[in-house]
Parts: sequence; structure tokens; C-alpha cells
Amino acid sequence: MTKKRIDTNLHYAQYIIARIILIGGIGFLIYSIWTQKIGAIIFCSLFVIYALILIKRIFNKPTEIEFDENYIYLENGNKRIELNKIIGIKKNRILYESNEIESKLKLPNFHFMDKKWTELKELINNEKH
Repeated sequence: MTKKRIDTNLHYAQYIIARIILIGGIGFLIYSIWTQKIGAIIFCSLFVIYALILIKRIFNKPTEIEFDENYIYLENGNKRIELNKIIGIKKNRILYESNEIESKLKLPNFHFMDKKWTELKELINNEKH
């Protein structure tokens, strides 16, 4: 019953780089306002808004996921999901039932590159059958 962790290093790197790019965009926006270049102000404003939308939807902070034969552990073991409560896996998310409500767990980007992900997927499929 040892816990195995799904690797989140690439997702975390994506998370940090997206924030650095956003800070750079804000810096260029401030510079554009200071130099009063209208075209650059419009471009940088649109870029910062687009970057904010991407950060909220795609480049969010990765969730640390650990698992064993019976549970999936989140947030350093503070929250756990029983494998038999998992409904399915769709579009980078694990769907599970929590208090009679269907909930979603977003998997880290690049989870498919981790060998432990295939182990977790097999555990889920074995538990469903």
C-alpha cells in the first residue's frame, strides 16, 4: 500500500513560464503607456487579457495526486477519493461521485507521459469491472 505520485514537474514549469510571460506583457503594457504608442497599448492590452484567460483555464497550478490500491489522495493526503466512486475519465479529468454529486478532478498537463498514470488508469478500469 505504498503511495505513488503522478509527476507534475512539466505542468509546474508551464505554470511558472505562463506567469513570467504575463508579467512581461504587463511590463510592455506599462512601457507602451509611458511612450504613448497607441498600437502597442492596444496590442499589449489584448495580449494581457488573452494571457489571463489562458492562465485561468489551462495553465492553473497543478494538483498533487497520489494513489494506492484503494484511494486517490489530493492536497498532500488531506482529501481522498475512493477508486470505486470514480465514474470515468474524460478530457484530462477524472469524474467521481462525492456526496451524491458528480465532481471533477483536473489532471496535470502531460500526465500521459508518466508511467504511474497508466497504473492508475488500470486500477480505475479494474475497479469499474
